[in-house]
Amino acid sequence: MSDPCHEDGAVIELSEREWQQQVLAALQLDGQRLTAPRQAIVRWIAAQHTPFSAEALTAALSPQPASVGRATAYRAVEWLRDQGWLARVQTERGDYTYARTLPGHHHHAVCTRCGALLMFEGCAMIESLTSMLEAQGFQVQGHIVELFGLCATCKAKT
Repeated sequence: MSDPCHEDGAVIELSEREWQQQVLAALQLDGQRLTAPRQAIVRWIAAQHTPFSAEALTAALSPQPASVGRATAYRAVEWLRDQGWLARVQTERGDYTYARTLPGHHHHAVCTRCGALLMFEGCAMIESLTSMLEAQGFQVQGHIVELFGLCATCKAKT
């Protein structure tokens, strides 16, 4: 199995401004116009520090002057996810939310109290599991790792 992972244990810092600039550039490269609704969607998502639902995005932007409609918001979320700018994160309850990310292979740790998301690289922990499964004849073709627990801030409050 080829390893798409990077240096183990590397936490990925993702500033709002850098993410927003990179996404707007990617939209333009894809031949999409930077309409007011698209810019409002990208700006709102860039400001989110915890996972969000497409419905929350729609609700937050529907009263805005940019008049972001439900279909526009959902299409934007789908494009961002397809291009690797949003990660679909399964919550502990089993439903899905979205978090801004960067294209490429990453894993997530999600705070079950506040929803904060920590994005990290590294797959060494998967290697022993992959070896065990391959010894049983199972060919691993990929993986997704999402961990749930308490972030440092919420842990300090307990």
